[in-house]
Amino acid sequence: MWLPDEHGLLRRHDVLDSGVTQRELEAAITSGELVLVSRGVYLQESRISESSRYRGDVLYRAKCLAVGSAKQGARPALLSHDSAAVIHGLPVLLPTRTRVHRFAERPHGGNAKERKTVFHTGTVPDEDIVEVDGVRVTGLARTVVDLAVTGPFHRALAAFDAGLARGLDRDELAERLGVRRKGVGTARFALRHASPLADNPGESWCRAQVIEAGLPIPALQVRYDLRDGSIAYVDLDFDGQVVVEFDGLTKYRQATIGSKRSPEEVVIEEKLREDKLRELGLDMVRTVWQELRDAAFIPVLTDHLGRRGLC
Repeated sequence: MWLPDEHGLLRRHDVLDSGVTQRELEAAITSGELVLVSRGVYLQESRISESSRYRGDVLYRAKCLAVGSAKQGARPALLSHDSAAVIHGLPVLLPTRTRVHRFAERPHGGNAKERKTVFHTGTVPDEDIVEVDGVRVTGLARTVVDLAVTGPFHRALAAFDAGLARGLDRDELAERLGVRRKGVGTARFALRHASPLADNPGESWCRAQVIEAGLPIPALQVRYDLRDGSIAYVDLDFDGQVVVEFDGLTKYRQATIGSKRSPEEVVIEEKLREDKLRELGLDMVRTVWQELRDAAFIPVLTDHLGRRGLC
């Protein structure tokens, strides 16, 4: 019945042109079979539920694809910032999914906000424009820098961590920060501390809070050979004495994809792994998103580091 386009999207005019009646379309929307992602653009619920991404990420990507692939005269939209990041598949710390970011491609600075769109003004050189999945977006390096200069330190650090993990060159990023621009000071500081070893934005936020608190800088993804012959890598390591693990839900979701393990079994495996790390004399600290939001992580970590004489 449904004939989605190359992005998996259903546009109202195409659906009606295919022979579906207005009543059938409205019934599918009412039943939840189709989900509205943008004005006159829908996504099948089955495509959302089958995805390994968070529902919000799937819907936001669909919204950006809808805007970026819409026929808007000779020059289609140029997506940027969070919207370009989602098209690139670049993880973003605390993403904003309410508005689509795009360049108005006018010569002067500033930006204008509409209810569903943020228009960033200014010029974007041709070499900073790429096409991904048939949509015009700012290139990966430009996108990372744009995210870094428009966010606080923890968002900037997460952006650079993710960019370096994708193979971006640190010197090129530093060169892009060589011009006077709002937010560039924070971005330069973040780039100095950025690492391609951070596994996800949550780990980046942990490290950002450590840096801002003036605590010792941890090593990342340190390997430990456990006594049973297995190997474990820890997220943050403080002098081989205190280790930190960030427990984002994504970790457990990804661990169950393609396997027959339940989330409960994955949690049990993590607990056993933690016990084996403690057998080596390590002091283990675990944290989650809510503790980072509530600024509850650093007091706990400081207590553990203090007991080992590390701060």
